[in-house]
Amino acid sequence: MALTDRRTFLLGTAAAGLAAAQEQEIRTAYIGAGVRGSELLRLSLAERNVKVAAVCDIDADTRDRALSAAAAHSPQSFTEWRRVVDLKEVDAVFIATPCDLHAEMAAACLGAGKYVYCEKPLGITPEQVALVLRAARGSNAFLQVGQQLRYYRAVREAIRQVHEGVAGKTYIIKAHRHGGRSRSREAETTPQEKTRTTWYADVKHSGDLIVENAVHNIDACNWIAASKPVSAFGHGKKYFPEPIPPGTVMMDGFSVQYIYENDMHCDYSQISFHPRHLKTLPSGMWYTVFGETGTVYMTHTSAHFYDLYGEAEPRDLLAGKGDLEGEDAVAQFVADIRAGRQPFADIRVGAIAALTAIMGREAIYKGRSVDWKELGVEI
Repeated sequence: MALTDRRTFLLGTAAAGLAAAQEQEIRTAYIGAGVRGSELLRLSLAERNVKVAAVCDIDADTRDRALSAAAAHSPQSFTEWRRVVDLKEVDAVFIATPCDLHAEMAAACLGAGKYVYCEKPLGITPEQVALVLRAARGSNAFLQVGQQLRYYRAVREAIRQVHEGVAGKTYIIKAHRHGGRSRSREAETTPQEKTRTTWYADVKHSGDLIVENAVHNIDACNWIAASKPVSAFGHGKKYFPEPIPPGTVMMDGFSVQYIYENDMHCDYSQISFHPRHLKTLPSGMWYTVFGETGTVYMTHTSAHFYDLYGEAEPRDLLAGKGDLEGEDAVAQFVADIRAGRQPFADIRVGAIAALTAIMGREAIYKGRSVDWKELGVEI
């Protein structure tokens, strides 16, 4: 065979192999099919050559809704999650259960050689996070974590520019997640929502507001800082209807400060009683990154740069960057399995995010500064 012919043959073989990988059927299972699990199922059904092989949930109505949504795939039905782990015909497992169950399930699936998409947080204690890290080190598969902001295209683009120096060297992050209170709508609440509320409000299952909820935003702060924290100090409690000390019921307000290995620091706050009409300090989720040449103000859909001396007009950092709408978590998971590569939001991202949130929680509970070393987990 001539050299040119050989090169053409090899290129054609490589292209055929890539096409075959892209057409590879991925057989999936879902442990937990509630609010988030049903959304992951919906996104999976939109992916090419992804088969729903099994659905597991202890709630019959929730399970039946998921089975109906995937009826064309004739998935198996389970109430015991360990039976899913034993299924030979499953390549990848989506875990969307109460937070305290994530680690044990994820570790078991990794141990069985299955790819894992695990909702955040990776665990609610340092021991749980360590369990999954050990399982991942001994597995041929990988874990992708549901730190959802990692999949927003606008956020990725804004943070890319921060890392490339749009504001020069960065020093301080100020971020918050503030929302307004709503009148009770108990009569309108669905059974599915009530089930979630039961475990969500129990700090023994959820890990408290900072670990279950704020871990998204805290992960974004870690991402912006491009570092991991060495210490945390904070304060918070449940304020309504009467103040209750932290550690017993879920907080509805807290603030925490982190100092990072690279000497950046972050002030993060979250409260659920921010009036919606208070526009001088807008509610919602935002991040302000202060640097040597100016400041970046970003939300999940926008980002602007403000010159330090006010000598230039604010600049839209997303203008002309193409379509940055939406998120692509499941699409990335499927693509990474087929490509045989580690995901962008991998187990290290999930472990650091969970441990950062746990460290902040413990600082609030203990009323003192808590160091990363106290967590006792090697990343």
